[in-house]
Amino acid sequence: MRYALALLVFGALSSLDALGQRPSPSSAAVSPTAPVAQRAAAKPLDLVVLSSAKGTVVASTWLSPLKCDAEGNLYLRNRAGGVDAIHKLSAAGKQIALLQPDLAKPSIKPSAGMHFWVGKEGYVYQLVSSWGDRRFHVFVYRPDGSLKSDIVLEAGFAWVPDLVAAFPSGNLLVTGREYDSDRKNPVKWPFTGVFAPDGSLVKEVKLEDDEMIHDMAAVGDSRVARPESPGGNLAVQLGEMDAASDGNIYLMRYLSPAIVYSISPEGKVLRRFTVDAGEPSYVPSGMHIAGNKIAMEFFQPQEGNPVIKIVDLEGAEFATYRVGPDARIGAAFACYTSNPDRFVFLGGGDDENPPIAVNTVGPR
Repeated sequence: MRYALALLVFGALSSLDALGQRPSPSSAAVSPTAPVAQRAAAKPLDLVVLSSAKGTVVASTWLSPLKCDAEGNLYLRNRAGGVDAIHKLSAAGKQIALLQPDLAKPSIKPSAGMHFWVGKEGYVYQLVSSWGDRRFHVFVYRPDGSLKSDIVLEAGFAWVPDLVAAFPSGNLLVTGREYDSDRKNPVKWPFTGVFAPDGSLVKEVKLEDDEMIHDMAAVGDSRVARPESPGGNLAVQLGEMDAASDGNIYLMRYLSPAIVYSISPEGKVLRRFTVDAGEPSYVPSGMHIAGNKIAMEFFQPQEGNPVIKIVDLEGAEFATYRVGPDARIGAAFACYTSNPDRFVFLGGGDDENPPIAVNTVGPR
C-alpha cells in the first residue's frame, strides 16, 4: 500500500491535464544546463526515521503538491468522495481545517482546485478554475480555512496556469502555458508572470529555457510531453515554486537535471542554476526551501530510491542524502527544516490500518 500511494503522489498533475504518472526520462540529460557549483565533495548520507505518528484518515490517496507552514502543519489535496479540498493537518496528522473551493465561493461555480502554496503567515494560495465565469482565480484562505480573498487572474490571453506562489508584497508569481496564436496547434508556450493583488498582469517573466521546453513538447519528447495530451508540458506542470529568506521566489522546472530560476518581486530573473541528482534516470519529485537552503528530492521512476540534494540559493551543494535501507518512511516529501536538516514524509499504512503516517527523518 505504501508504494502504491507514493506512485500516486508523484504522478498527480493539474486537474485540467490528466497525463498520468511522471515519465521516465531518456538517458540523455536536458541541454543546455549550467553545472551546479560544488561547495564541497559531499558524500551520500543515509536518512533514518527520527519519529513517527499516525493521524486521521482523510483519503486513501492524495494529489501533489504537499506543503507545510511555519508551525509544522501539513497540507495535502485530494478528491475523496467527489469533494475537492485541501486538508490542513497538524504535525501529528490530525485534521484541523478543510479548504474547499466550492464552499468558499459557490457563486462562481468552481470546477477544479489546482496547485496551491502556503505562505509563512499560514495563508494558503490556490489556483482555481471556474465554470461560472470561465476564468482562473487564486483563492487566498485564512489559517482557519475561510476565504480571505478571490483574485481573478487577468493575463489578457488564453492560457492555463499551473503553479502559484506569493511575494511578501502580495504580488503573485504564476507560471503556466499560453495557447499558440494558431488555435489549431495544440502545443502551448511556457508563460511566467508577476500579477498584482487585483489580478492584473504586472510583468511577463522571460525564462532562458522556455523556447527549448516548448520545442521539446512540439516534437513529442517524452521527457515533457505525452501523446494523449498534446497541450501539456510536464516541465512546467510538474515543476514547483517556493519562497526563500532573500524575498525571492525560486521556480523549478521538471527536467533532469532540474533547472531553477531565482525571480525577484519585480519580475527580474536574478540567476539560473541546475541541481543534478547525479544519475540521468532520476527526476525531481519535490522541492522545499527553509531560509537560504533548498531541499530537492529526486527519485528513479521504476525503482523509487529517493535522493535529496541540499543546495544554497545559488546552487552550491551542501549535502546529498539517501533514504537508509531501514527507513520505511513513505515516499511523499512534505516538509523541510534546516540547521539541522530534518525532513517530513507522508506515507500510508496497510489495507487494515490505513492512517496517514507522518515520519520525521534526519541524517544517520
